[in-house]
Amino acid sequence: MKDGKGRFTVPLAALLVAAGIVPACSAGGDGAKDTAPGKEAQSLPNAAEKMEPVELQIYGGRYVSEQGFMDMYGKYIQKKYPHLSFKVYSNMKAADIIAAGMPIDIFYSDPIAYPRDVAEFGLAYDMSDLIKQFNFDQTRLYPGPVQVMKDTFNKGITGLPLAMRNVVLHYNKNLFEKFGVAPPRDGMTWDEVYELARKMTRQDNGVTYRGIDFSVHVIDYNQLSLGMVDPKTDRASVNSAQWGELIRNFARFYQITGNEVGTPEAKDIMDWKRFGEKGITAMEPTTFTSAAVTKELFDMDYVSLPSFAAKPGIGSQSPATYIGLTASTRHHREAFRVIEYLLSNEFQTMLSRTGTIPALKDPAVNAVFGADVPELAGKNLKAVIPSNAAAPAPFSKYSGSVQASLWTPLLKVFTREVDVNTGLRTMEESINKKIDELKADSK
Repeated sequence: MKDGKGRFTVPLAALLVAAGIVPACSAGGDGAKDTAPGKEAQSLPNAAEKMEPVELQIYGGRYVSEQGFMDMYGKYIQKKYPHLSFKVYSNMKAADIIAAGMPIDIFYSDPIAYPRDVAEFGLAYDMSDLIKQFNFDQTRLYPGPVQVMKDTFNKGITGLPLAMRNVVLHYNKNLFEKFGVAPPRDGMTWDEVYELARKMTRQDNGVTYRGIDFSVHVIDYNQLSLGMVDPKTDRASVNSAQWGELIRNFARFYQITGNEVGTPEAKDIMDWKRFGEKGITAMEPTTFTSAAVTKELFDMDYVSLPSFAAKPGIGSQSPATYIGLTASTRHHREAFRVIEYLLSNEFQTMLSRTGTIPALKDPAVNAVFGADVPELAGKNLKAVIPSNAAAPAPFSKYSGSVQASLWTPLLKVFTREVDVNTGLRTMEESINKKIDELKADSK
């Protein structure tokens, strides 16, 4: 529920007030200059608005360092706005920052942590008025992540996508050449990739080569747009026919002889190491990872994520790194100028060139993707840019906290210890138990 000042009230909002970091008023000021429809908005400082030095407090998750922020974002922002400086909270949890009464002007984080943390800690701030004042054109952005924010926060825009993620099929070109098997191609179905995985699973000179391994992202950002928790009821939503279809699809790959999991050689069901560090797995669908990571071990390339027969051509959901103002900011216009610049064609083009998937749909911005990364030269990068993305799944503030409840039941399904229906029921029970524990802890 909005409180009339752009903020959303949540249970811990009282903590913010007690800490003295919730502002007494919302964003104000005059609107920005109009721009033609479809053009990038160019907000200019109001003539009467003084550009006084301002220090903005930034939180980018507990693993973001001040130097990391400055190298990737801060130094470019300061070229545009020299009067701005930044204090970056690093190696800290959001809960500790809030409890210490430290204000946060700008929060940016991953697609799971951002909506969870801004909801849990009362940080959600609706930027709709600022978006209008600055004439910021949201249609330039990929729509899925924006819709997630609207659905999660009662139509309010509490975060905007800063950079995208996309699940694509990574493959080891050297292994396909070694065994004389045609590599995967764009537009394949899961059934076709299953047959390819069977061909590539083999023993050679005492080494077991695996056809495929999966990352958690095929579940988190699944193509069927399935959420783990119903946000309306706060109950698990995994015990369904569609979830059964999703799990059966992945289970069959891990039941190929030689490609099993739960063995001494392959204990975990979701493991990048077998593909990216050991080079013994031929394919892995995961969020885009630069070929620079594996260049010393093998030559990696990409094709589009295989699709379900019932949903031909539909890729993964396209989650985003989100950025937004928080309810504790006292520098609304300055903070929004930062966001506006980071989502400008200028900065997003620079980001795209470094191999980060831009948040803008603009073909010109996407055309230079990876141009400054030598290891990406000649790669099938069109597969990496989001296209025909699945609709975003319903998001609950508990979604990120219950993920671990899936893995033990999934392993039992994949190793045939239990059937899919039993596994789904166990997942449902585990998720509901975790939610109940989280609710009890918050009282």
